[in-house]
Amino acid sequence: MRAIVIDDEKPAQLHLERLLRSDGRITPVQCFLTAREGLDFLAKERMDVVFLDIGMPEMNGLEAAEYIQQLDNTIRIIFVTAYADHAIEAFELHALDYVLKPVSSTRLAKTIDRIVASIIPLSAPAAATTEVQVSQPEVDGVDTHVPGLLTFKHLDIYRTLDEKAQKHRWRTTKSQELFAFLFHHRGEWVSKEILLDQLWADVTQEKGLTHLHTSVYQIRKLLKEWGMTGKLEYNMNRYRLLAGNLVSDVEQFEQGTAYAAITPDNVAQLKDIVPLYRGDYLEEHDYRWAQAKARELRRKYIRLVVDLAEWNMNQGQGKESIEQLSELLEREPYAEEICRLMMNVYASLDDQQAILKLYDSFTRTLLEDLGHQPEPETSRLYEKLMAR
Repeated sequence: MRAIVIDDEKPAQLHLERLLRSDGRITPVQCFLTAREGLDFLAKERMDVVFLDIGMPEMNGLEAAEYIQQLDNTIRIIFVTAYADHAIEAFELHALDYVLKPVSSTRLAKTIDRIVASIIPLSAPAAATTEVQVSQPEVDGVDTHVPGLLTFKHLDIYRTLDEKAQKHRWRTTKSQELFAFLFHHRGEWVSKEILLDQLWADVTQEKGLTHLHTSVYQIRKLLKEWGMTGKLEYNMNRYRLLAGNLVSDVEQFEQGTAYAAITPDNVAQLKDIVPLYRGDYLEEHDYRWAQAKARELRRKYIRLVVDLAEWNMNQGQGKESIEQLSELLEREPYAEEICRLMMNVYASLDDQQAILKLYDSFTRTLLEDLGHQPEPETSRLYEKLMAR
């Protein structure tokens, strides 16, 4: 195995190089004093391992590791640090291992054992994974073995679309929010500055960067371990998430609500879209940056249910309309448009008692909660329907 050492301290370089040559299992090809020099070398030469110092000027080890991963994500990164309390969790998530300075031969031998163990079994599992993917079953033309993402009400990722699939347990709430934020902007480059401002504005920049790197590698670990084809890319101090084979409820919902009108051809499909809306977009997380999107999706949901209810009423399916509108009115208790449509549906069913009960309940809710009466249009419709 071939390796390079990147460390801005020459004595530390020479010490690590001597230990590696003494062990004999890894050949130290070259040493570099700056991350930029090491990256330039890796762009031309194929290496198996990089021993990377954390605390370097200009570009630290965490940032350099980002670029190394982009160059070749099979390279094993071993962080070398003089600080035991320097975000060790982040190092473990990103790198195969980390060693503390001054590096001892005994500790280095254990690290090399891990490197050797990680490289030997690579070929066999790759073939096995291919076999599994080839034999994946499909249901109604949809591959149920692709990962699924739920964003309405709460963010959850499942290993497959099967109803009993394993749900991912986020290691930290910030890694969950970072994934949500990058998925929210999927396919778009987002700068580190924006991420730090949106997600870690309450901590110092140094600590924010450490948390950012920790979260990035938790996400990359998830993508890799669950065999997802999506990628979390890094370039020029920016990140972007490519969703790959990840199937999300919000994308299905937005595609479904792009209809121009309800027709006999699309009505069944649109009815299947409604249950996707389990609650507002990322509702339980209360992310400030998601609020505008949440309002937009809520408007689409209301319009979809109202359109379906009107369709059902016109098709003589008033009871189904009432079921749909009753659920919607629970979400939107002050919506005059929904109340008026429900009264019209009850009128189509010739149920004046239900109209009276609905109007009285709606009027009471407005008065008790908001302190005002129904709009004149709603009151006039009520009087007209009750006069029949």
